[in-house]
Amino acid sequence: MRDLTKMMHPKSVAIIGASPKPDSVGNELVKRAVEARFNGQIFAINPKYTEIEGVPCYPSVVNVPSPIDVAIIATPAPTVLDVIKECASVKISNVVIISSGFKETGAEGQALEQAIADFANANGINVIGPNCLGILNNAPDVRFDGCFAPIQAVSGNIGFATQSGALASGIINLLPTLKIGLAQMVSLGNQCQINALDIMEMWEQDDKIKQILMYIESIPDPVKFREVASRVSRKKPILIIKSGRSARGAKASVSHTGSLAGDDTTAMGLFASSGVIRELYLRDLFNTAQVFSKCDLPKGDKLAIVTNAGGPGIMATDTANDYSIPLADLTDKTKEKLRAVLPPQASVANPVDVIASATAEQYEQATSILLDTKEVDILLVIYLYIAGKNDIKISKALEALKKKHPNKPIVSVFMTTPEFDSDVVKEIPDFDIPTFRFVVDAVHGIARLVERKNYLDKKPQPAPNLRVNRERASEILASARAQGIKQLTTMQSLQIFDAYGLPLPKFGIAQTLKDARDIASQISYPVVLKLSSKTVTHKSDIGGVITNIKSDEELAFWWNRLVDRLNKANLVETLDGIVVMQQVSGANRELVAGVVKKNGVHQIMFGLGGIFVEALKEVTFRPCPLTQQDAVDMLNATKAKNIMGFVRGGMATDPKIAEETLLRLSQLVTDFPEISEIDANPLMIDDKGRLLVVDARIVTE
Repeated sequence: MRDLTKMMHPKSVAIIGASPKPDSVGNELVKRAVEARFNGQIFAINPKYTEIEGVPCYPSVVNVPSPIDVAIIATPAPTVLDVIKECASVKISNVVIISSGFKETGAEGQALEQAIADFANANGINVIGPNCLGILNNAPDVRFDGCFAPIQAVSGNIGFATQSGALASGIINLLPTLKIGLAQMVSLGNQCQINALDIMEMWEQDDKIKQILMYIESIPDPVKFREVASRVSRKKPILIIKSGRSARGAKASVSHTGSLAGDDTTAMGLFASSGVIRELYLRDLFNTAQVFSKCDLPKGDKLAIVTNAGGPGIMATDTANDYSIPLADLTDKTKEKLRAVLPPQASVANPVDVIASATAEQYEQATSILLDTKEVDILLVIYLYIAGKNDIKISKALEALKKKHPNKPIVSVFMTTPEFDSDVVKEIPDFDIPTFRFVVDAVHGIARLVERKNYLDKKPQPAPNLRVNRERASEILASARAQGIKQLTTMQSLQIFDAYGLPLPKFGIAQTLKDARDIASQISYPVVLKLSSKTVTHKSDIGGVITNIKSDEELAFWWNRLVDRLNKANLVETLDGIVVMQQVSGANRELVAGVVKKNGVHQIMFGLGGIFVEALKEVTFRPCPLTQQDAVDMLNATKAKNIMGFVRGGMATDPKIAEETLLRLSQLVTDFPEISEIDANPLMIDDKGRLLVVDARIVTE
């Protein structure tokens, strides 16, 4: 872990490339540092001047008479390496490179950026950037603004790191309307050295940072990301937007799993398994951040809604249902209490409609009754300015109720006049209720609270160690290696699956028609024939799969036809046998499972299978090794779970078998990291509810 204490808590800062020219980056950096009332010394560096914006100016950092904790560099790209060498000569160990013109411009810029990183690493210098907006720390004992955003950032309890400097500036501009504030901000830029994980680890140790928000375009080290994020998310929320969600086919992939596994699926699996809350849109990111900033986690997930208008109450109910948030079932006793204080026309079911004419006092009484009940864990209060303007009175009541019920989150929607936000600030300076204009934003924030509560309720688990025949699998892989085979044959893949206890139909490997008849008599008709070749990737391409063979006569006929097809395709020499497998009866429900190694991490996949797997893409991914909880979450993450129950007369399958199948695949690639892809497609559910893997493909690196 990097020590970035002086980087973010400096006592002295040098701004290299400072300028008196209005609106220049060098000028804005000096002005922001001065306006923030930095609790330390500021030194401007420019050989042409002796003073800029009231700050003493020196020709070089070597001329500054005091030690310097952080150097902020805003000089042309070709000069930056020499500037850093000067910094090293006076033992400056923290550098922020604002300058652009590096790897974002092409090969020459990339080479210069690498040279900077190499020099910094060799000399113990921490580098943020290049091509970034800068950094800031709003702590009262620091007040360090080292970025060139046009205004000062609102102070709060959030740590915000972003790869986009322009986005950082835009967010700082919007903070007053977002109703949140920043404790620290780091613009990462090109991340030539310090990356998002370094910042995450730094903020893990900082008690002033209550939640971590990030905008990232890539995950620098997936293995380390899982390790760090899983640990940090147990201490404080991590909310991330990762851009680049559009689908891109995996290159040179021969498996369905590989073709479905893009960069974004890797990110989704990592986030889900490590407790990271992924937001797709900035609006949702900061709405969620507002709720986390102002609400403790609830004890349960039961939601009560109070509204003075039916429409928004119904929309809130529908949105809560979309997020699987249950509405509290109010007891008769609670309903009687509500009837006693509300107008006769009010509805005391949940949502509670206090009707348009409800007074501020009636709002207060109704919300107080609901918060006092055991059946309510979370309260959503919706107010529309219809009859009388009661928004400030209701806000005051909610603030008082929050102090009385700190463990029951209160979220509000005020569809009132534009002056409401400024009126609240004036009338209730300590107002601490997350407030929105639209129901969907409020419910989204509540859903994230519940999501985090559920995550923390699940205790961390180790990956299980299941009983397998590792030695047998090792022998098969070694044999394939010796033959120069990277894509294992169907026979080899099935044998490894069998060694690892995956649920397979009865099968055998035949070299002759007599072998095939003997196997068929042992496993009973109907059977399936599948060629097992060292070169054929997809058996269906040459008609290499024959199903529903019901007798010895049919077996002989199709055996000969299969051999003829191989002869015509000049593939007989590549054959290592023909698989004879028991036909799965009544199997009209298909799932898929598999594994792909991407960016050094094995990602396991599960979802709807069959011929439309790549068209529907109803699948989910998680990184290996898989825990029991990961397997359960995967089963619940897609519509695949809907076909695992009783469907059109088909028996329900035991979800434990599906969970164990995923765990066994995970253990297989954990034991043999040289495996790069696995397809178990399809997984079929037969008419008795048995889940069976009927085809296998394994690829090694």
